[in-house]
Amino acid sequence: MTEDHKNLVRTCLELYGKGDLDAVAPLMRDDYTDHGLPFRTRTKAEWLDAAAKLPLTRLRIDIRLLVAEGDLVTMFSRRWLPGGGLDIAVADVFRVQDGLIAERWEVVEAVGADTPDPLASL
Repeated sequence: MTEDHKNLVRTCLELYGKGDLDAVAPLMRDDYTDHGLPFRTRTKAEWLDAAAKLPLTRLRIDIRLLVAEGDLVTMFSRRWLPGGGLDIAVADVFRVQDGLIAERWEVVEAVGADTPDPLASL
């Protein structure tokens, strides 16, 4: 199951990075809860509404590591917008339930021009 969970999260983030929210929606539970910024949503519908307002098609996501144990998947990634405005290192924890993404938490660290990549060792 852990490989299935990792593949689910990887697929979700790849589609998210393409701005394909129609393809992301079936991968999430209706009661999906997102504890991270900028979302902090309590349902899939709320999350989809918030995500639709973001520049997802410009967002670049470099997944550095996926680790799964039980119903949890931890992902370390770097995300940025070309041309500046956003450059962050992110640690996400996803909870999978019944084959769908049920919940997400995150820790974000800004990466500045003079800052070493916090994910360089991954």
